[in-house]
Amino acid sequence: MLAAFGRYYWRMRRGYSLAELAVVLAVLGVVTAVTLPRLWGWLDWVAVDRAAVEVSTALAVARSAAVFDGSRSRLLIAADSLRIDRRAGGSGGPQTAWQPYARWPGPAQHGVALEVSNPEVVFMPSGIAWGLSNTRVVLRRGSHEATITVSRVGRVKRW
Repeated sequence: MLAAFGRYYWRMRRGYSLAELAVVLAVLGVVTAVTLPRLWGWLDWVAVDRAAVEVSTALAVARSAAVFDGSRSRLLIAADSLRIDRRAGGSGGPQTAWQPYARWPGPAQHGVALEVSNPEVVFMPSGIAWGLSNTRVVLRRGSHEATITVSRVGRVKRW
């Protein structure tokens, strides 16, 4: 009779005891405590990567606009915006002003800090960058960093 009771007891038992639930919650707490710092580092990496892709894209669009339009174009790099302007008109005269071409939100939208050596990058119609020195853009968030360099010949390289 006792053996029959034990067999039916396990079939009829539904749910979990308070001790079992407490053990499961403790295990979940330990797993969360171990993985959460790694998750924050991963989120920093994603934010820096997205900001670097946006800055690289803006540089490529500015260079392409200069080549395709046959006029100078410039990219203004700021924390809050990436703005591309085209040079309108011929040589000299009142018509030679920078006109807006495209605009994106800057790296600050991802919470990424921006450090740039030259915030204005000008491309000639040949695709060559204007100026005597390279432009270096450094994007940082947390322990992650991305560096983008624009050479005098217009080549964009991401480190």
